[in-house]
Amino acid sequence: MDSDKSGVNTLSNNLLISFMKTSRDHWFIKDLDSRYVFMNELSLRFMRCPKGYDVRGKLESEVKLPSSMEYWPDFVALDRKTIQDRKVVTNIEVHYYGENNIDTPVAHLCQRTPLYDGENNCLGIVCYGVPIDSPALLYYMNKFNRTTAQFDAPSEIFTQKEMEIIFWARQKLAAKDIARRLNISYRTIKNRLRTIYQKIGVHSLSELIDYCYAAGLDSYIPSNFIRKGVQLLA
Repeated sequence: MDSDKSGVNTLSNNLLISFMKTSRDHWFIKDLDSRYVFMNELSLRFMRCPKGYDVRGKLESEVKLPSSMEYWPDFVALDRKTIQDRKVVTNIEVHYYGENNIDTPVAHLCQRTPLYDGENNCLGIVCYGVPIDSPALLYYMNKFNRTTAQFDAPSEIFTQKEMEIIFWARQKLAAKDIARRLNISYRTIKNRLRTIYQKIGVHSLSELIDYCYAAGLDSYIPSNFIRKGVQLLA
């Protein structure tokens, strides 16, 4: 695919551009190769883009954005997931975002959506972003050395509720504490934990945690984490 020419030109003519230019939120578009097609001015400033630098036509690994230079493999992986799964992927990134900010971590919510033409062919992705103020989230991500987080359950093995239980089990909360946080009976939590173990053939919490790391589930955070203001225990 000649994404420098046809892909970029096709996407850059999209009517979304005029809306994105005037939006008070962060927007950018990439083609199928994770090559930037457009980024609005607000995003450029927030991402600390060098003045006068043009991101158009550049791969994620090529752009001179501080976060991309450090974490571009993670960003490309999220792009790939959006395109391959043909669904919205929501994640959070933590970096020194914001103009002249070099020492304060900022959490940034980013939602990637597949972009299609009139014949349902995927052309690339549209990304929407907004900074969020969540001390609890930053605490969690710093505690587990995470630079990105994912809110849509990244597993076809477990249900959404099982993923929430796994998240809190990974924090090493007792079943009674998990039941209290999720407003579910203690017996239900015990039964669901047993089902979770059986699904993946593990027999202990440590084995479940190891499985989560191996399966890429360690970046998952329940979608109600921020919305409900849940605080994590040290």
